[in-house]
Amino acid sequence: MKATLYLIATPIGNLQDISLRAIDTLKNVDLIACEDTRHTGQLLAHFSIKKKLTSLHQHNEKEKTKFILETIRGGGSVAYVSDAGTPAISDPGAFLVNQAHLDNLHIVPIPGPSALTTAFSVAGISSNQFQFIGFLPSSQGKCKKTLQDIFNMNMTTIFYESPRRVVKTLAAIIDIFGSEKEVVIGRELTKLFETIYKDKAISLFDKISQNPNDQKGEFVIILSRTEKNSLAHSDISDEHVLKILLNELPLNQAVKLTATILKKKKKEVYNQALEIKNEK
Repeated sequence: MKATLYLIATPIGNLQDISLRAIDTLKNVDLIACEDTRHTGQLLAHFSIKKKLTSLHQHNEKEKTKFILETIRGGGSVAYVSDAGTPAISDPGAFLVNQAHLDNLHIVPIPGPSALTTAFSVAGISSNQFQFIGFLPSSQGKCKKTLQDIFNMNMTTIFYESPRRVVKTLAAIIDIFGSEKEVVIGRELTKLFETIYKDKAISLFDKISQNPNDQKGEFVIILSRTEKNSLAHSDISDEHVLKILLNELPLNQAVKLTATILKKKKKEVYNQALEIKNEK
């Protein structure tokens, strides 16, 4: 193969989603760079591919990029794969690709699976414009600010979320967009327990917060354009929301989130929480 950097999309769950072109390329390159050699090693073993591997992840991308570019400049062909999906989309790879462009090296994308497009294809949203923002910020304050920015921009938005934060994020969506906001969630896409939800934010909050199994896995969340005059909180039962959060979170955290969602004073919610605790 000619001296080239190949960006290869790999399955996000179901190994049968890999393309014939991806398999052929992985078999014939001189070197495969990947996020995790153990993870990619299992993928290659499944397709009986034996190749030299080198790791390139977010902590060593700049250092390893030099080695990979030197390999290509020396006439070698290198494939880069992330752990799952298309490289450089909320995954390492962008720095490597940009440096390859700066060096005028030959770059070839091998398209394939992506959680982003997989989720949007089953969302049932008629839109020729959307934005993708990767993962929301991990801190609750920055997360809410980002969601507020999405609301203000009023554009269909797709983002990823972790199982640890999905309930809190749904609570924040209710707070900012309203309980009637339609939300699409793709969980564990292409995997054994794949689940696709499309419902009002409050209904998904109830369902997911009350079922620990629905909080596992990898999430893609889609928010469509919002009619801003449709926001409403009147259908939320204060006690219902508070009871759900008390079952999932420590008392103080449940009180804080409930007060935020319902726009009530924390002291009032705290007293109500104590009453609920005492009833048990």
